[in-house]
Amino acid sequence: MGRFRSLGLLLVVTFAAACQILPSDLAKDLLPARATTSYRVAESAFNQLIERHVDKPDSKLLVTGALDAVDEQLKKEGATPAYDRPALTGTAQVDLARFAETIDLLAEKYPKLDPEVEKAGLDRPRFLERVATDGMAKSLKECHTYFLTPDRAKTFNRPPEEYSGIGAQISPTRPNEQLPEIAAIFPNTPAERSGLRAGDRIKSVDGGSVSGFTAEEVATRIRGPEGTTVNIIVVRAGTEHAFSIIRAKLTPPRVISRDLESGTIGYLRVTAFNGDVTRQTSDAVRSLLATGVRGFVLDLRDNPGGDLSAAQDIGSIFTKGALVQQTGRDGQQRDLRTNDRWFWSSPKPLVVLVNERSASGSEIVAAGVRANGSGIVVGTKTAGCVGIGQPRELPDGSMLLITIAKMQDSKTGEELNGEGRGVRPDVATGTDVDQQLTDAVAALRQRL
Repeated sequence: MGRFRSLGLLLVVTFAAACQILPSDLAKDLLPARATTSYRVAESAFNQLIERHVDKPDSKLLVTGALDAVDEQLKKEGATPAYDRPALTGTAQVDLARFAETIDLLAEKYPKLDPEVEKAGLDRPRFLERVATDGMAKSLKECHTYFLTPDRAKTFNRPPEEYSGIGAQISPTRPNEQLPEIAAIFPNTPAERSGLRAGDRIKSVDGGSVSGFTAEEVATRIRGPEGTTVNIIVVRAGTEHAFSIIRAKLTPPRVISRDLESGTIGYLRVTAFNGDVTRQTSDAVRSLLATGVRGFVLDLRDNPGGDLSAAQDIGSIFTKGALVQQTGRDGQQRDLRTNDRWFWSSPKPLVVLVNERSASGSEIVAAGVRANGSGIVVGTKTAGCVGIGQPRELPDGSMLLITIAKMQDSKTGEELNGEGRGVRPDVATGTDVDQQLTDAVAALRQRL
């Protein structure tokens, strides 16, 4: 789940505090503190991934991923890569040296450089180094390890209380997907008025491709001064649609609450785990209880996460005990437990409503509520993007996010992170959003 305060975003991005895990058995294989090649950024990323990533990647995997990414870049430029791949040994320093020699060779053999890249002050070796570093991160094939260029790293921060944008929520991009997906459109916003829809995949922003970008990177490009226009092309059911949308000053909604079923059911929608969301959720629960509701639907659909501690605290409002288990690269399991400060002493029947875009913190809350017998999960299988990521600054101001722990269901021990994984609902629904809520209310009514 959380990156350094990272579970998700709302056309802005937030990240969750991460612990540091560095097992002693790695000390013998660490790279020297001083760079041994001319590719300091790639070398630092290589070193950090070997030292810290929960899956203990070896040098063969990382160098292969790096060179695969460079090959793909050369093909995009119209070249046909023809060179002998270096023989990799599995010894970090040897493979790193061979990687550096290969990048030297490719930079000389394929010197073409995009003018826009050149304007950014990058020569050919430095550009290929960034491509390779991104490839190293992607070789791990999981959602909490990724590379940010210096410009993109600058946006790695807690969002403001207000922002100027369009009012859409973007899902975290899965490792096997290229076009970021719109998870939700908020009411009474420019995005809603324009005709954008949840499920649209964003192809470009202001003429620039966002293929392969993370959700927060797309959000940064969409935000801009109030009253200015952003041009977005999306793909919907295989067809491209163009939108020109005027940005407006917006306050990201975090908690939406109301009563349903003539006041018998309290409905809480939590859009992201950031800012003062725990206090807002607790206050909403208190207000609904004062009206006499007998149970709650906690709607975490399209909630991509946010702050690990906020997800932990919101889970604590509704249940007590271990939400999930965390496993670091040392193999030891640790419980992520609830915080008694937020727990309501007289809990009510609860249904947690999720979908395929409920990720990270949402998955932690849903899994924890069910594991402790405090409620059931209704909807579709969640995203399977649950871990703890740690940011590491690289020498040129770029950033590498590294997964340092993965999470398992605290009751069954089932791994939650990865392709095809996630929280499977107790009551499965279709994908129609209105029917999902109807099904959640029906499931809750049976528990009242």
